[in-house]
Amino acid sequence: MAKLLAALIQMADGERCRIRLAAPTGKAAARLTESLGAALRQLPLTDEQKKRIPDDASTLHRLLGAQPGSQRLRHHAGNPLHLDVLVVDEASMIDLPMMSRLIEALPPHGRVIFLGDRDQLASVEAGAVLGDICAWVNAGFTAGRAQQLSRLTGSPIPAGAGTEAASLRDSLCLLQKSYRFGHDSGIGQLAAAINCGDKAAMKTVFQQGFSDIEKRTLQSSEDYAAMLDEALAGYGRYLALVREGAEPGAIIQAFNEYQLLCALREGPFGVGGLNERIEQVMLQKRKIQRHPHSRWYEGRPVMIARNDSALGLFNGDIGIALDRGQGLRVWFAMPDGSIKSVQPSRLPEHETTWAMTVHKSQGSEFDHAALILPSQRSPVVTRELVYTAVTRARRRLSLYADERVLSGAIATRTERRSGLSAFFNNGL
Repeated sequence: MAKLLAALIQMADGERCRIRLAAPTGKAAARLTESLGAALRQLPLTDEQKKRIPDDASTLHRLLGAQPGSQRLRHHAGNPLHLDVLVVDEASMIDLPMMSRLIEALPPHGRVIFLGDRDQLASVEAGAVLGDICAWVNAGFTAGRAQQLSRLTGSPIPAGAGTEAASLRDSLCLLQKSYRFGHDSGIGQLAAAINCGDKAAMKTVFQQGFSDIEKRTLQSSEDYAAMLDEALAGYGRYLALVREGAEPGAIIQAFNEYQLLCALREGPFGVGGLNERIEQVMLQKRKIQRHPHSRWYEGRPVMIARNDSALGLFNGDIGIALDRGQGLRVWFAMPDGSIKSVQPSRLPEHETTWAMTVHKSQGSEFDHAALILPSQRSPVVTRELVYTAVTRARRRLSLYADERVLSGAIATRTERRSGLSAFFNNGL
């Protein structure tokens, strides 16, 4: 993305080019801000060019001007956004209503660039917008666009057949390389096998002994207890920093190094059951100290479940409860890189998040991700869900799954019909 922004600034050649960056969640916006800052420092740009590139990203709700206690947005067709180019990361998470609001709020001259993984889980709410848009990517560019790109790049660009959906096809580009993990790594090869629904290739990956992936089963209570112990070890550095009274920013960063991911919300393999069991084990092993009549304790991680624009907190934001001399407060990393704290009593609806659903993990990445699948087949455990979970891991992946459940999952595709595909097929 950094090179894309640099190219836009250089093409503007001194003319006004107001660029805004956004992502669906606070976590995704914060990660975009962090990664963009690091990448821009490596590019050969003048100081003036660097000043024209935004150094922070906002959530879509913040961008559109969500107002406290209201469904109304500050920016809409009658009061469009003040920008020339909008770049939106993690676009697979955007549902149909939000995409509609976003497009309506663009100024007539505005351009928008969506970045995302079309093979990830679709949005929680209606639609599979990015997937529907990208359905034409394999059709290739039209002959005119292919010739134009060949002249610009100096490389031969093959053209697809026909002229159907020309404007859509000519706006799509499929990136081939992942910078989160290597293609030849265990994580990379496993993700590719899952994405193709290739059970044999997936089995081969597990048999090759990659150091960055491990697969376990949860067939007994002993297996389950061992998984909980491994989770405690995964959060070990985070818990140590909490005990040592480290700076909130360092503690938040450490929490993001490891994450348990679940397909379900309820039951022993779901978010609710796992969060409860992890807290019990932590209390037994004196990793945390909690008053018997309170849900709160130092080190408790919570995820916001309802937007509160007055506080600047939105669905999916994660905070850590810490006492830094002012009583227990919940600390959040904000998209602009700052750290803010809020009294627990002021928080909107929230939940403990030692474990989170795969849906909630979208837009995030972790050094070590651990995916826990249920012991029985479930219609929500699909290829897209497993692929999304696997691709959250940067350096290490732990997979707790029964062979039948895993094989059934990658054979099951998520099917959604929102009408958007028909619109593209008939209207472009």
